[in-house]
Amino acid sequence: MQDLWWHTDGWQWHGLQWGSGSSLLICFHGFGEDAFRFEVLEKALGNDFTIVAVDLPFHGSTRPVKETDMTPQPMLWRACIQRVLEQFHQPHFSLLGYSLGGRICLQLIQQIPNRIKQLILLAPDGLHHNCWFYFLTRTYVGQKLFRWHVDHPRMFFTITKWLQSLHLLAPSFKKFLELQMDTRAKRMQVWLSWNSLRYFIPDMKQVKKHLEQYQIPCYLFFGKYDRVIKPAYGKPFCKDLSRARMFVLDCGHQLLTAETALVIKQQLDLHS
Repeated sequence: MQDLWWHTDGWQWHGLQWGSGSSLLICFHGFGEDAFRFEVLEKALGNDFTIVAVDLPFHGSTRPVKETDMTPQPMLWRACIQRVLEQFHQPHFSLLGYSLGGRICLQLIQQIPNRIKQLILLAPDGLHHNCWFYFLTRTYVGQKLFRWHVDHPRMFFTITKWLQSLHLLAPSFKKFLELQMDTRAKRMQVWLSWNSLRYFIPDMKQVKKHLEQYQIPCYLFFGKYDRVIKPAYGKPFCKDLSRARMFVLDCGHQLLTAETALVIKQQLDLHS
């Protein structure tokens, strides 16, 4: 494992590297995690890929250098990817995104499809329109409420309890939300990271158009018992995509495991 650092205007990006394969695989993790989570890929994929995992904004060691640059624009993400490609002397790369990291991958397919060899998504966020994400990050009222909630969480927990009592919120998803919001530090991380991605609302029509136009193989993996990112979200996405393959594994939301890495390896070898 090796530490990696890149700098774009106003931002310091941190990543980790494993493997020694001739192809480059760039990975993005889920909320509340960091690049180290991708260590589980090395045994299965390290001979085929040089694996580079990047800390998302306000996770791990990726931070703005100045407080005035709290939201990295999509162009800065492209600049970060360009730094990685230059460092490893690669014109093209494969993408892997888990949970929140899937949203990053979809946006990059929209922005730079000509650079991407293949797309691997594990329980990816961003496949369907999340009205709450849009409201809380892209509207004035939503942003104010979101920031107020960081220091005044009681209303949030009251609302989730009420929604569960009306059977509008699954108990497992309510528990997931509470685990992500049970301390001020966690609530602040949600606020910072969601706002850092507020321009990342992938246009699914454009994403699918690019996947077809550039013939990018796409592999989607979901957990059968996942109540956060349900397998049903993948079916409309895969429809009409000639090179998309969807798999439902016997697990929940936590798909980033050595076992999943072996399944990914098998599928890549099978369709290479």
